[in-house]
Amino acid sequence: MKQLFKPLAILFCLTTVFSCSKKTNSVIPEVAIVNPISDYTITPDPADGFTFKYTNLSKNYTKLEWRFGDDTLKTDPNPTHVFLATGKYTTDLKTFSTTGNVSHKYVDINIAPDDVLKIDAVKTGVLYQLKFTPTLKGNIASVLWTWNDVSPTGTTTTTTSTAISPLKSFGIGTFNSFTCKVTTDKGSVVSITRNVTTEGIATDITQSRIDYKYTLDNTGNTNENAPKLVDGNPNTKFGYYSAFPQPLIITFQFPAPVVVKLYAIENGNDSESTRDPKEWVIEASNTNNGTDWTQIDHILRTVGFAQELTNLGQSSTRYLRFFYFPIANPAPYIWYRWRIISLFASAFQIEEFRLYR
Repeated sequence: MKQLFKPLAILFCLTTVFSCSKKTNSVIPEVAIVNPISDYTITPDPADGFTFKYTNLSKNYTKLEWRFGDDTLKTDPNPTHVFLATGKYTTDLKTFSTTGNVSHKYVDINIAPDDVLKIDAVKTGVLYQLKFTPTLKGNIASVLWTWNDVSPTGTTTTTTSTAISPLKSFGIGTFNSFTCKVTTDKGSVVSITRNVTTEGIATDITQSRIDYKYTLDNTGNTNENAPKLVDGNPNTKFGYYSAFPQPLIITFQFPAPVVVKLYAIENGNDSESTRDPKEWVIEASNTNNGTDWTQIDHILRTVGFAQELTNLGQSSTRYLRFFYFPIANPAPYIWYRWRIISLFASAFQIEEFRLYR
């Protein structure tokens, strides 16, 4: 009996060991991954160009983080955010699930100064005086106006005002710039800079053309060829340094009829007045059939640009400056052209030509 009992006891112990080992090595079921979905809509505040309402449409998340591209973090489900300056901002909604998985949704918001602030400058009836008025998409807390007034001799004087709608007088024939900086009641700031004459605000539209043609070019000198005349850089120039073989015609085409109220010519930086244009016309058309051109301005000068500066007391006859010429009866046209008829000498050199509406 004792001998029989001993093998049975050993068998029982081995069975117990194997049974325990089986339980210890059992497989633990994997946890199902939960992927969050980040989603939202953005609603601009119709009364404030800097304020946006965010509506959260995310799914399968337990926590979220909003970042607005301006170093701001919010964890509200449906926040309202106020941007403090114009510019491009990227909103990033980051959501987290119960399993630690993450999702993002990015949306860009572009707050352009022209979308939130408009400036009017209208004649008051007093000679050469304008009234400036800002229109803001929001509530105005303060305004700072800064004017840079240019005298006929090129001297610039800076003046300021904090009035909402100030009155400002300019010298006849001057071309000036101003900046309007507006702060809202929420602390947002927008700033706009414009050019202005005694006729009102002047906006450069030269670079908005869709075509630019010329009948004469300095192909042997790519640094001073015809495209440099309208490249937007006042430090480059177009020069033609031999006998003028034909009238130089510069033609602009715009995508739709536009009213040009003013044009500007920047004189060359050397050779005094000998390379300045003497006589020219500005013509416009809505058909561009080669013959249907309307003359809207005609200039015949007795002195060149550099000589004019000398006559005005400018210290250097090589001083670069834009000379501005208003259009007496502006009307909308698609095509404009500058047709130079004659020069003071046999060569041509001009830094820049611009059109303004």
